[in-house]
Amino acid sequence: MNKMIMIGGGALLLVGASVGGSLFLTGAFDKEPVVAAAAEAAVEEPLPEEILYHNVQPEFVVNFQGKTRMKFMMIEMVVATHDEKVLTVLDDHDPELRNTLLLLLSQQDSEVLKTVEGKKALQTSAVESIDEVVSKYYRSDRILDVLITRLVMQ
Repeated sequence: MNKMIMIGGGALLLVGASVGGSLFLTGAFDKEPVVAAAAEAAVEEPLPEEILYHNVQPEFVVNFQGKTRMKFMMIEMVVATHDEKVLTVLDDHDPELRNTLLLLLSQQDSEVLKTVEGKKALQTSAVESIDEVVSKYYRSDRILDVLITRLVMQ
C-alpha cells in the first residue's frame, strides 16, 4: 500500500512538472507582455466610424435601349454615409434623388453592365449623382458608397 502511494505521488509529480515546464516554455506565465502588446494595438488602431445606410426604396425599374431591342433593368441601391444628417436630406428630397438616379440608370448600356467594371463604374457615377443632390441642401463629399444590392437585366 505504501509502495502504491509512492508510485502515484511520483507520477503526479512527473505530470505536474511536465505541465509546468510546457507552460513555462510556451510563455504562458508572461501575461504582462501580451496584455501590453494588446493595449498598444488598441491605442494605435482607432475604432471605425459608424456607417449609416439608406435604402433607396422602392427599387428602380428602368427601360433602356439594347443593341437589338428595348431592355429593362431592376436595381436596388443602398447609400452608405457616416453623417446622420445625410439620411435626413435623402429622405426629405427623395423625389429629386429618384429622378437623378432614374436619369443616370436610363443612360446605361446593358453590355457594359454585364461586366464587373461596368457595375463599378455605375456605382461611382451613382455616388457622384447622389452627392450632387446632397450638396445642394447640406455638404458635399458625405456619401461613402452606393451599394447595389440587387440587379436584374432582361
